[in-house]
Amino acid sequence: MLIGLSSLLSLTALAVGSLANPPVESVESAISAKGQGNDNLRQGVPGRRLGGGTRSDTVFSNAYAVLVALTTPDALSVTTTLRPKLLFYIPEMTATNTAEFVLFDHSNELVYETTFEVAPTGGLVSVEIPEDAPPLTLGENYQWYFSIIPEANDRAHDIVVYGSIQRVEATAWLAQRQIDIGRLDQLAPLRKARMLYQQADLWLDAAVMLDQMRQQNPEDTAIAAEWTHLLESAGLTPMLQLPSADVGVF
Repeated sequence: MLIGLSSLLSLTALAVGSLANPPVESVESAISAKGQGNDNLRQGVPGRRLGGGTRSDTVFSNAYAVLVALTTPDALSVTTTLRPKLLFYIPEMTATNTAEFVLFDHSNELVYETTFEVAPTGGLVSVEIPEDAPPLTLGENYQWYFSIIPEANDRAHDIVVYGSIQRVEATAWLAQRQIDIGRLDQLAPLRKARMLYQQADLWLDAAVMLDQMRQQNPEDTAIAAEWTHLLESAGLTPMLQLPSADVGVF
């Protein structure tokens, strides 16, 4: 789904350069490390929400640009959604590249995998677990990987971000935070989104909600402002520069 979107944020080369991570491993090597006894990722220690790599300076038009997963820096992303949607920012690239998303359960069994082509313009892309894939089991940690693949024959040069996600039961989760789900559902959409990420610790659900709202109302300044506040709350503003169009939904 392509939509018009005015630029919300500007890229500061110095800030991004200071935040860029060292070269990351490919999905295959990350999974291999888990299989050799590294259970930290499975337990929900921080993943990698900024993706650089040995070839990122030739993949992205700006040498300081990084692939970004729109998540908080927390150890684990939490969602109330059966089949969640994850958001990623792809900087402008020097050429069309293949993107890959994979999701594994707590036993390292593949739950879902998809690949798609991304135009050089880059932008914000959302990947949604489809209806024909198994829903997330309550309380289980899942591991996801999102990669840009500049060289299909040499996956060591992948630019990768990854993290953990868990589905929780909405009523119980909100009750623990002294939030009544009935009252929450009665709030106006922007106020509901704000409560989700500011008080309910459901940042990812709020991000998906606001992203859908701004797609439907690209000229709404109140939605744009709330979207910016959401990104600021997760410390993402220095890394993002949204182009004139989002990549789409996959």
